[in-house]
Amino acid sequence: MDGTIYLGSRLFPTTIPFLDYLKRKKIGHTFLSNNSSFSAEEYAGRLARMGIAAGPEDFYLSQDYTIDCLLALPEPPRRLFWLGMESVWRSFEAAGFLRDDRDPERVIVGFDRSLTYEKLCRAAWHLRRGVPGIATHPDRFCPTDRETWLPDCGSITACLEAATGTKLTVLGKPDPGMLLAAARRRRCSAEEVMMVGDRLETDIRLGIDAGALTAWITGDAGEKSAADGVEPSLRVRDLGELRRKLAEELGE
Repeated sequence: MDGTIYLGSRLFPTTIPFLDYLKRKKIGHTFLSNNSSFSAEEYAGRLARMGIAAGPEDFYLSQDYTIDCLLALPEPPRRLFWLGMESVWRSFEAAGFLRDDRDPERVIVGFDRSLTYEKLCRAAWHLRRGVPGIATHPDRFCPTDRETWLPDCGSITACLEAATGTKLTVLGKPDPGMLLAAARRRRCSAEEVMMVGDRLETDIRLGIDAGALTAWITGDAGEKSAADGVEPSLRVRDLGELRRKLAEELGE
């Protein structure tokens, strides 16, 4: 979402016309995000303030994928140490997990905008004593339109790995399983999906590895070359150009 339909608090002018076009053509969509610092309910409220009608069911977030992966384990853990936002923890709680700061079976690291040194140290303690760690996604920074820089889950993970000498399992984009899981929720296959995003290393890599079509939103990058062999199906400046290309493909 961030960098594709908006940047920080600024909605791109091409977003609502694009979503309206999808609605007219009866093309479904899911908002897929690595950002695990907001719940689906908070995201729905955020989009509503921008003029976009969406419900929690319209999102598939990295914490949702983390929950699905935990539940799919042969012996799903029950007790978790959560390093993340309280609002996001509710989705783990709703899935049947218990908060355990003393004797957890897994350490779960999200994008924690409420991070304190005490919480970081406690997570490190559990990792050092052998509790497996899982990060919701690898993003090292979060895009913003403010005059600041936002260290994201990947940076918190790197700090913990450097401090403890351990490696965490990292989920979220570009893990192709995230797109496949989101597609299953929509009762469709990856071949019926187009992944649209602004980051080659996460969004576009995810789509390619899952077997979906991909559309890279280049923004001001224009026609720059794809990096590290990540070659999208389409390169478009914004959602307005993507809408025009879809209309051409449909013979409109």
